[in-house]
Parts: sequence; C-alpha cells; structure tokens
Amino acid sequence: MQKRDASRRLIAGSAIIGSIGTFSLHVLLPALPAIAAAMQVAPHAAQLLISLSILSIALGNLMVAPLSDRYGRRPIVLFSLGLFVLGSAAGIVATSLDMLVVSRVVQAFGGGAAMSVMRATILDHFGPARAAGALAATATAILIAPMLAPTLGGFVLEWLDWRAVFAISGILGFFVFLFASRNLRDARRADRAAGPSLRYWSSYRRLLGSREYLAFLVFGSCMVSMIYTFVTGAPYVAIDILGVSPSRFGLLLFFPAVASFTGFLIAARVTSRVGGQRMMRMGAMIAFAGTLAMAALALAGIWHPLAIFIPGMAIGFANAIAAPSSTIGAISRDPAIAGAASGLLGFLQLVTAAVSTQVVAAFTGHSPVPLAVVLLVLCLVALLALRPIGKIVLTRPGPDQAEPPAPPVASEPTR
Repeated sequence: MQKRDASRRLIAGSAIIGSIGTFSLHVLLPALPAIAAAMQVAPHAAQLLISLSILSIALGNLMVAPLSDRYGRRPIVLFSLGLFVLGSAAGIVATSLDMLVVSRVVQAFGGGAAMSVMRATILDHFGPARAAGALAATATAILIAPMLAPTLGGFVLEWLDWRAVFAISGILGFFVFLFASRNLRDARRADRAAGPSLRYWSSYRRLLGSREYLAFLVFGSCMVSMIYTFVTGAPYVAIDILGVSPSRFGLLLFFPAVASFTGFLIAARVTSRVGGQRMMRMGAMIAFAGTLAMAALALAGIWHPLAIFIPGMAIGFANAIAAPSSTIGAISRDPAIAGAASGLLGFLQLVTAAVSTQVVAAFTGHSPVPLAVVLLVLCLVALLALRPIGKIVLTRPGPDQAEPPAPPVASEPTR
C-alpha cells in the first residue's frame, strides 16, 4: 500500500510539474496582441516570446536530462523550477520587449527542463515495463493545462493587464516548487561519471544518417509543428484581424484542446489493434482535410472564427492520433541509442515548430491566409514523409516494426 501511494504521488507530482511549462505558454497566448501594442512592436517581434521560448524548451530537453544523471533528479528539478519562478518574476517587471523575451526564455527553459527530468524520474521508479502506463497517465493529466490556460489568460487580460499573466505563472510555479521540495525523492543514486559526453554527438550523427529515422523525424516534426503553429498564430488572427475578445479567444481555443485530448484517449485504446502506420496515415489525412479547408476558406474571403477553429480541431485531433506512433517508430529504429533518439526527436520537433511559428508571425499582416498556407505546407510535407515510412514497413522482415510494441505513450502536449 505504501509503495502504491508513493507511485500515485509521483505520477501526480510529474503531472503538476509538467503542467507549469504548458500552462505558462498557453496562458500567454491571448496576451500576445496586447503585449505587441504595449511595447509598440510588430506582431512578429512579440512572437519571439513564443518561438524563442520553444527553442529554450528544446535546449532544456537536450541539455538538462544528462545533468540529472550526474547530479540527481531532485536537485535538477528544483533548480529548474527556481528558474521558472525567476523568469516569471522578471516578466512582471520587464520594461522592454528584449527584457520580456529574456524573462520568457528563462521561464520556458526552467519549465521544459523540469518536465524532461520528471520523465526520467518516472522511469527510475517504475522501470521500463511499467513506465509507459505511468507516462501516459501523466501526459493525459498535463493536457488539462492547455484546455484551461487560454480561457483563464483571456479573462485575466480583460480584468487586469498582460503582466498579471506572468504573475499567475510565477505564483503557480512557486507552489509547485514547494510541492516538489517536500514530496520529490530520488529513486536512483547520482552518478558523477554520467552526464554529457562526446558519445551523445556520435549517436546523433548515427541517427541523422539513418533514412528510416529521418522519415519518422520529418513526419513527426511536421505534425507537432502544425499544432504549435496553430495555437500560436491563432491569437493574432482571431483578436487582431477578426476582432474576437481575449476571453472569447480563450474559450474558442478550448475546443481544439478537447479534440487533442479525445485523440490521445482514442490512440491509447486502438493503436495496438489498428496499427501505428494506419494511425499515422489517418492522422495525416484528417490534418490535410482540416488545413485544406482552412486555406480554401481564407482564400475565398470567408474570415470567421469558426473557419479557423473548426479546422483547428481537426489539426489537434490528427496530431494526437498520429504523433505517438511516429514517436515510437523513430525511437525504435535503433534501440541501442533510444535515449539519444528521443532527445534528438524532441529537440528537432521544437526547432521546426519555432521556425514555423515565427514565419506565420512575420507574414500574418491583416489576413488569416499566411497561417492557413503554412499549416497546409507542413501537412503536405508530412504526407510526403509517409511514403518512405510505408516502404520501411513493407521491406523490413519480421513483425511490422513501425507498429508500436505497446499502446502508445501520449506525446507531450503543446508546451
């Protein structure tokens, strides 16, 4: 009973710690147009708060997990949460966009690093055989944050101002830090001989030389980037172009989040029966229908919130059912370096997302067309990546290795 309670506390702690990074991103989305107006900058300049923070999360995933091998999980998690709180506090008092961007980068790095280390902590506690179920439960719980945060951010923005958004994140981060300091324990000893080394770079070169890995990498990066690009580009389209209030925008963004939540639940239940390749194909086709509809409506001059958010629901659902299988397909290409494969995949997915979100912000102007076109291009590239994945499945002898060996672990929600 005591061991079961410890396991439940760890899953709850992992969900709470993982949620703050996701929360801080989504609660900020409705405030982006207000920040651009307050700082008197163009939308693409304010978008650096998102794109650079996504890159910061990517670096946190790539750099911090090896440090937790050397120094222990608990101290690295607490240090990362401390950075999150520090970045939030700096954002409250920022007087320029440059200072605000730096604050947001520090905040995002701390949140992303804490999340990545908690995944390793779960593996330490549960072991490889049981960790998948624990991670799935954690990821499902984390999805609650992007469902609620934009709505909360929208109302706070109307009642107060954009600085209150950083204050909410800082207060939440402080209580999460207190929770972690009292409840988090290391399940393994720190290994001073572990940590970053040259072997990580040789593993990355080996992976990038694999056509099989690259096929899954391109497909997964485009699918994940579509949902990032949608949720970060939608504020400008809905609030600045379509005249939607920040609180109403938060409510509208709730629906794509629910679609993603539903997709993850369906994927966890049916992928082992339907097959990973088929789930990826279905996801890509649903995303294509959504992005094509959004582009067609935008080009036809039908500029309405529903013309953005209903296709957005299709994109969220498509990513949820396809991304877990593509993630497992990539990681299973070379089991001997599965850890490096996972880290590199997450890093490059986030880099792709950061670039695509910044492109949309640079060309948004006074039309929803750039958002729709970038989403459609990402989807078309994902569809092209399915062709070599299909060949991998057909030419590989033995069991279909593109299928996940177990029900898929829900990939991390938009952070």
